[in-house]
Amino acid sequence: MVAGCSSEPEIKIVEGTAIDHGAALFRDPMASGTKFNAYACSTCHEAEAGDGGDAILPGAPLAGATIRPSYWGGQQLDLLTAINDCLYYFMLSSAPWTTEDVKARAMYAWLESLPVESNADEPVPFTPVYELVDAPAGDAARGADLYRRACGSCHGAAKTGANRITERAPILPDQTLAEHPPDQYTPQQRRIVFVQKVRHGTFVGYGGTMPPFSREKLSDQDLGDILTFFALPTQ
Repeated sequence: MVAGCSSEPEIKIVEGTAIDHGAALFRDPMASGTKFNAYACSTCHEAEAGDGGDAILPGAPLAGATIRPSYWGGQQLDLLTAINDCLYYFMLSSAPWTTEDVKARAMYAWLESLPVESNADEPVPFTPVYELVDAPAGDAARGADLYRRACGSCHGAAKTGANRITERAPILPDQTLAEHPPDQYTPQQRRIVFVQKVRHGTFVGYGGTMPPFSREKLSDQDLGDILTFFALPTQ
């Protein structure tokens, strides 16, 4: 019998409390249950506001998540469903967690342990962008800094992709431009595809595994500065 490579995840033994287990899951891509995933909860979320320094992350800080009335800008009213959205859309998992799963219970215990602020029971502002609008012209130097803070942790260095989190995160802007050649797309369309990926991700049906940046996280001007850093034409 020929033994093939297994796609089953490695079993990890975690010693400690449920809170310890949840804290470990927060930073472990294997929380999704597949070795093909490179993203952890911590890729997109801070545990507490400020933990990520000056990083701009698409997800909200998780402290207070257990008492929020809604998630994803009101699109989900249940925390476990919101977690399963992340697992499915972004972390390549086809097996949703249930209320009885050890991982779900550990994650909830850890979330409950995080200190909360007085407004923690309010929804986190998150406005999905459904209508695409081209980003304005911007400042390349500011765009370079914004790219480092908002994009570099997944996509790596601009132009080279050095230190990107996974090969599934395209090298920017070159790889995306190559996938949309100038003989098939207008200059404006080649700009808009960046806006589309940043604003829509896969959450409103545009492909890929990138979570969307709301305008609360990345303004239109911020996005314009990044595209100017990419040296994309405005028209």
